[in-house]
Amino acid sequence: MSDDDNALPSAARGIAGQVVANTSLLVAVLVYMGWAYDDALYGYFHLSPLDLDVGIVEYMLRSLSLFSPDLVMVAVVIAAVVAVRTWGLERTTLARQFTGKMTARAGAVPGLRRLVPARGAAPPHPGRVPLIGAGVAVTALALGLAWGASHYFISTYLILASLGSGPLLLTWPTRAEPRGRFPYSLAVVIAAVCALWATSLYAHDAGTQAARALVRSLPSRASVVVYSAERLALSGPGVKMDTLPPGFHYRFEYQGFRLLLDRAGTYYLLPVGWNAHLDITYVIGPNDPVRVELVSSVVRSG
Repeated sequence: MSDDDNALPSAARGIAGQVVANTSLLVAVLVYMGWAYDDALYGYFHLSPLDLDVGIVEYMLRSLSLFSPDLVMVAVVIAAVVAVRTWGLERTTLARQFTGKMTARAGAVPGLRRLVPARGAAPPHPGRVPLIGAGVAVTALALGLAWGASHYFISTYLILASLGSGPLLLTWPTRAEPRGRFPYSLAVVIAAVCALWATSLYAHDAGTQAARALVRSLPSRASVVVYSAERLALSGPGVKMDTLPPGFHYRFEYQGFRLLLDRAGTYYLLPVGWNAHLDITYVIGPNDPVRVELVSSVVRSG
């Protein structure tokens, strides 16, 4: 087996290790951000998240809502800047004209010293140029779209797709090189965050559409009748109360509810005339002193 054959698995393991390490760091950051948010929120009321039995998944979901496009854009810029070091641009004809002067000046500044390309870097392979060029174009387009979104309407899916794919194209040709592993693994994390963000937006839009469809179908959903021995503060569009004759334990009958869902004996009810301007949702728990009857639309129409 040749040295090149041994180098490929080693490079693959290095890339996998970088991706796993950065992903683990991202998960840790998400959990800590969620905890810090809940600690500040509930600590204002002298409560601790540790006393509320908040789980890791809830911390992560909470922290995802704290992300902003600015954070993703900063990560994209970092990945692009670090990736430049792996391209061997100092070997090009244009770069040779001023590399000596710029390298000497940048090397004298501690903050810019790490951005200076290594002198021993190999010239870019001809096959890399189209892919890197496409990555530069897509990344520049993504940053431009993200900036323009604050002034014009631009599809969020288009911005996230370009932000996720641009750094991957930039770093893919040099992913197996020692200096290319970090920017590539960072690009993978950026793409994962953008994909998660896009899927969450899609799921949110799909859930909103399903909720609106549910509201339109409320009259045909299962009807709920609530009986109580005492008067209850149940009202809403389409809800009415009837008083049963003496001798009944549950004398007050409330009709006009539709079942939203039930979980473990808890019923979530909506008035049949529910609307977004009067968004009332009633919760009937298993320990409430009431009786709940469910009537399907088939039985009700019959």
